[in-house]
Amino acid sequence: MTSLAFILGVVPLVIARGAGAAGRVSVGTTVFGGMIAATTLNLIFIPVLYVLVRSLVPSRRTHTAPVVEPAD
Repeated sequence: MTSLAFILGVVPLVIARGAGAAGRVSVGTTVFGGMIAATTLNLIFIPVLYVLVRSLVPSRRTHTAPVVEPAD
């Protein structure tokens, strides 16, 4: 949610007009693109990579807990 708020907050820099707009547009476009890329990486790529690595690496958990039988 904070990423979305930040991205929307940078939109005025991307669509800037007037004196000094060239500098603001270039900075705004860079920040906007960077946040879109980082958010996409964080929400899509990292979970997919986790599932992929988790399926490729064999589980180390081979020990099972001992069964405790109730006393008579």
